[in-house]
Amino acid sequence: MLNLFKEKTKSRLGVEIFPEGITLALLKMENNHVSVKSLIHKPVENYRLIPETLKAALIECKADSLNVAISVPGNAAFVKRIVLPELPQDELKEIAPQEASKYLPLPIREMNIDFEILENTRRQDETGKKIDVVMCAISKAVLKEYLDPVFDAGLGVDMIDVSSFALIRALSYEGLINEAEKTYISVLIGYENTDINIIQGGMPVFSYNIQTGRKNIIENIMNSVQKTRAEVINLLPELSLMVPGMEMNEDPELQQASSAAKNLYSNISSEVQKTIEFFNSGNSQYVDIEKIIVSGNGACIQNIDKFMSNKLRIETIIFSPLYSTSIGLALKGFEN
Repeated sequence: MLNLFKEKTKSRLGVEIFPEGITLALLKMENNHVSVKSLIHKPVENYRLIPETLKAALIECKADSLNVAISVPGNAAFVKRIVLPELPQDELKEIAPQEASKYLPLPIREMNIDFEILENTRRQDETGKKIDVVMCAISKAVLKEYLDPVFDAGLGVDMIDVSSFALIRALSYEGLINEAEKTYISVLIGYENTDINIIQGGMPVFSYNIQTGRKNIIENIMNSVQKTRAEVINLLPELSLMVPGMEMNEDPELQQASSAAKNLYSNISSEVQKTIEFFNSGNSQYVDIEKIIVSGNGACIQNIDKFMSNKLRIETIIFSPLYSTSIGLALKGFEN
């Protein structure tokens, strides 16, 4: 079993790996305060260059550890919140795998599994004392794809987390989702997928994943303006989504590329709306969303926040698209 939920240390390295490169965050605990010491983004032209790129990033940030925390996208992990009898931690850890086997998509021997006990969920109902446990399971075959580049760089992995969980942790650290009585949504637009999470009390209470991400956005633009992948990546910072009151860009090529990207961001916005409606269909009282926070390497053109806010009529902000996951990974080591 891999330690997906690890204890705190004095310094932490979080690394997000995706086909276009890596991002790294180095955080340290100083005087009981966590501070960001280094943020590094290194693109690669070939995924086989990831190990050497990782080595270079660690040298650049002057890391004093060869152990890193890495992430897997939401669609690569099986996550379920289960209810168990309130028992001592040792006993919970014994019965949790037995309970987990009822839900896993593969035989338990083919999965890496870990659990986090949610201490603040202890409660009493008609059948006795209960507590919630979050189960996270990842196929060993899938996990190998994420571990191999790190091991090839001569590094160790001391924690693996789900990208969307890392984002939520980073949002909490920044104080963006910390009003317990309010409901928020995080939208992590990754390389191949988008994770939508409804958050209450700093915890995800409903999750949804769609197969749309940065890769699709780039490919849509490539097909629209007949440019290479490298040319489109260089073009992304110049693109913006049109919103009411905004002047249209005079460059026809930028207009066409922005329009191609808009189709996918519109689809993501529609999926967020469907997620809200589905979540509220199971509630006795309609829950208003306080704020939507968008992040991830797929949040790669201008005005995404304004576009989604206009479409959904909910305040929307962008949070550290490149580094949110790696920051959240590093933060995990400082949790009690």
